[in-house]
Parts: sequence; structure tokens; C-alpha cells
Amino acid sequence: MNLEQERLEHLTDEQFATILAGDHSDTRVRLHVESCAKCQRELTSLGAAIGDLNYASLRWAEQRAVRIEVPSRWVLNWNTMPGWGATLAGILIFGVAIGAHMQVNQQSAVVERPAHTLVAPSDDELAKDNNLMLSIDNELTEQVGGQVPASDLNVAARTARRRAISEVAN
Repeated sequence: MNLEQERLEHLTDEQFATILAGDHSDTRVRLHVESCAKCQRELTSLGAAIGDLNYASLRWAEQRAVRIEVPSRWVLNWNTMPGWGATLAGILIFGVAIGAHMQVNQQSAVVERPAHTLVAPSDDELAKDNNLMLSIDNELTEQVGGQVPASDLNVAARTARRRAISEVAN
């Protein structure tokens, strides 16, 4: 027996996996499987085990699918809230930043004009104002009937208040 025959005496696990995966490109492996009864039995056994595994996993998945609850629309929508909250917060921050920026720009855009300058009145205007004030003072003096000393006002006010209190008490 030469070295090649010893190596191909029986197939390795990798060669079985390749055949089970559907790759039949290696002619020596394919010819060996066709001629070796032991490798044919092994290939059939592995194929049946894989078929059983596929069947068992399919049944398990079907049973598991029945037990899985579908979340309600409320739960599904609630899970998106953090995304919407972050978006809303970003828009709010952006709006505040834009507003502050616009306010700063408006303040700097205001042209500063000097305040209304006061012009000193002329001598004629001062004389007219003084005459007006004197005429108002004269009119008030005529209506009141002369000036009353402040001390008399206090005495008269106290007397009037005492009379009002005594009238209310009786």
C-alpha cells in the first residue's frame, strides 16, 4: 500500500463534513465513498443524525414560538420613547441656542444714538415761566384767603379730629 491509499483508507471528519455540506468536487473522496462500505455506513449514519437534529430543532422552535408573547403596541411604542425624548431635547437645546444667538445679534445691531440733548431755556422762556408761576401763586392766594401759619393748621386739624371722635363716641 502506498501513502495515498493509506490516507484515503477511510475519510476524515472534515471530508465527511464537506460531503454532507454538498461539496462533491473532490473526485478521490467521492470515489472512495462509492467503493468503501464502511465510509458509506458512516456517511449514512451522520446524515441521519443531522436529519434528526434538524427535525428536533424544528420541533423545539415551533414549541417555543407558541410560548413567546407578542408585545402590545403600547410596549413597542414605549420602547421608542427614549429616542423621541433625546430628539426633542436636542431640538429644544438647538432652539434655545438660536434664540440666544439672535438676541445677542439684535443687541449689537441696535445703533446707539445719543440721548435727547437738553437745551438750556433762553432768558425769554425763563421770564415767561416765572410770570406763569407768579400768576398761579396769586390765584391760589386769592382762593385760600391768605396764608395760614403751619402751627395753626396743626391745631385746627387736631381740634377737628377730636370733635369727629367725640361725635362718633356719643
